[in-house]
Amino acid sequence: MAAATSLLVSGPTWSGAGSTTYPGRFPLSVERHVMSMVNNLVPGITTVTLNARYYTLHGLVAAEARRNDLSEPEAVDLMRRAEVVIGAVSARHLRLDENAHRALRRPHGMELIAPKIDDGIDIGALAAPKAYAQPKWGFSAAYRASEAVLQIIRPRGLEPGEQLDHAAVAAGLGDALHLASRSTLSRDDLDAGAHLCICQSAASPDGAWLARLLAQPGLSQERQTRAGTRRQTLRMVARCTQLTRVEHASDDVSRFLAYGSAATEDAVLAVIPAVAHWRGLILRNYSVWAWRELWAWLVNEGINGLTARAELGDKFADALEPQSVRAFGGQLPATTGPGGDPLPAELDPGLWQAALPVWSLGILLLGARRSGELTGVQLDGFHGHDREDVCEELSPAWLAGRVEEWRDRPIRDFARWLAEVMLNRSQRLAWRKARPDRKTGEVKIPTRVHLRDGFVIRDSDETGGATSLRLDQLAGVLAGAGLLAVEDGQWTAGPRGDLLA
Repeated sequence: MAAATSLLVSGPTWSGAGSTTYPGRFPLSVERHVMSMVNNLVPGITTVTLNARYYTLHGLVAAEARRNDLSEPEAVDLMRRAEVVIGAVSARHLRLDENAHRALRRPHGMELIAPKIDDGIDIGALAAPKAYAQPKWGFSAAYRASEAVLQIIRPRGLEPGEQLDHAAVAAGLGDALHLASRSTLSRDDLDAGAHLCICQSAASPDGAWLARLLAQPGLSQERQTRAGTRRQTLRMVARCTQLTRVEHASDDVSRFLAYGSAATEDAVLAVIPAVAHWRGLILRNYSVWAWRELWAWLVNEGINGLTARAELGDKFADALEPQSVRAFGGQLPATTGPGGDPLPAELDPGLWQAALPVWSLGILLLGARRSGELTGVQLDGFHGHDREDVCEELSPAWLAGRVEEWRDRPIRDFARWLAEVMLNRSQRLAWRKARPDRKTGEVKIPTRVHLRDGFVIRDSDETGGATSLRLDQLAGVLAGAGLLAVEDGQWTAGPRGDLLA
């Protein structure tokens, strides 16, 4: 009793001091515009929505849960069991017919489900909490926001949405619910259920319904709605597969749209409003990529144990040749052709052969240059309308101003200054995102880099890379719905491709 009463407090007091850190995401926060634009241009698709059939499965489970008035625990169990069935059937079919899956991602939970398919699937064991999937609602948690946007389910609870066609999803996937009620599934059961595989939705009733929901045939492409914008993007991707060889959607579609006049002169693409937004967005993503790579290089290569903060700038400066900022920029390739279309400066072989910090700075200066060259809708895609975003620290327009200020000064001094800007920004953002832990009262700070008394230290490596444009995920979902397909190693129209004409 004495121990308990000692914890009681009468009046104000201080909580225990202390803080903890954890690896945060987006330490420089240069991704915001790109991520926001992608979300607007591809509503209903995210980086973790990988297969079309899960959209229809989750809608079916929601409808069944309401029809049978299931409690939340019962609905959770049905969801997890049904996902295990689809995963097991798909893992088995993938082993038997890998070619049928060439356009698709692996089924969710495959690494845990696949080893068990030869000996039989214990549905209850795999569907148990923390088994094949960590989240409570299984992999439906990753699809939930997208399914709500598409109105397959409602935003709250597990309720079918206004666009769900129960008859269509039941016709395509109804057997999954029957199998989910079983205790175990043998290898023969899995083979008999091959029509439930994720690859079969391209020819199934549930896939046909999803294809129309995604494509919205008959909808005017000028309509400024989520559905209208999504249709524009889908038609854009489908048209690109007709005009150029597309093996990897994110790389090949992006390069085709970003550079030259082919995309702007094509009769179909020229009248799709979203195409110009995509061009600007793709070009902006190079700057995002460069900042992320540069910061990761500075942290991982420049911070070794307790490191004086000035050494980060020196590390960057030492990677550059002694010259002025103007001279460095003058060596970069041209960004605009005679007709005003962007040239592939970011793909210049000489730039790609340079050391990473040189490449990063070169890409950043190209982006700064483009901020003064792009116009109209392409410029909107590049940096948007919000004045605060356009001129935010580390944005291309902001960097263009700094390049102008430094143009006749040494590039090495410019590099030292940029290193300081990045370090200060990372710390400022980490503290802005810091939150108290409700259980411990400690402040949790999302950072890998710690600054104290002029010294920096890192507790883990940073990661670089460009922000996902979701084009690979989009292509995979479209393939599952029969809107796209892969033939001879390249993307082409699928059996339902006419919906995107």
